[in-house]
Amino acid sequence: MGRLPPLAKAWVRYLLGFSISVGVGLAPYLGKIKVPLFTPLLALIPLSIQNIAIPLATAFMGIIAVVVQWNRKTTPRTWHFAATLSGAILSLLAFTAIEMTAVAHIQVPAVGDSVSFAVGFSNPSKPPCENMGREQCIATKLCFDETAIASYYGDPQVNMTKLLLILTYVCFMSLFGLLVGLLLLRERSP
Repeated sequence: MGRLPPLAKAWVRYLLGFSISVGVGLAPYLGKIKVPLFTPLLALIPLSIQNIAIPLATAFMGIIAVVVQWNRKTTPRTWHFAATLSGAILSLLAFTAIEMTAVAHIQVPAVGDSVSFAVGFSNPSKPPCENMGREQCIATKLCFDETAIASYYGDPQVNMTKLLLILTYVCFMSLFGLLVGLLLLRERSP
């Protein structure tokens, strides 16, 4: 940052701080870095959309950091915290409902792990999986092939599930970050 004017230097420092530093600092929480004995919320999202969810959550957390910094001179009102808490709870409940009803989790004993796929809210009863549950169909008939799964369950339904998962995950993570920021502002106010 050699010959930049002071305001430009400060802008670059803030931009890097609120984007890169927030993302790196939150990497374990967001699930990008494995921490022993800790399973992040991101583990509930199918692997195929985690590369979308992490950057979006990081970007929103950067926005939250800017909002907290902006409000550092004012004490947040109680209703700010209550509204944010309500939004965080509702978004977590929505995320949980979508994850439990529209995502199939299949245990893969050969590797001692599980995989998950966004399949949507309805289960078609048509060949090759009539009278089968989602997990059995994906494991035995669709052979864990994401394109075959999307084709069988319907691209619009699968894509809508992915979108809802990402939006509710990012919304919850952001509102939780804002809750922490509001608490920090309250504790630091005179």
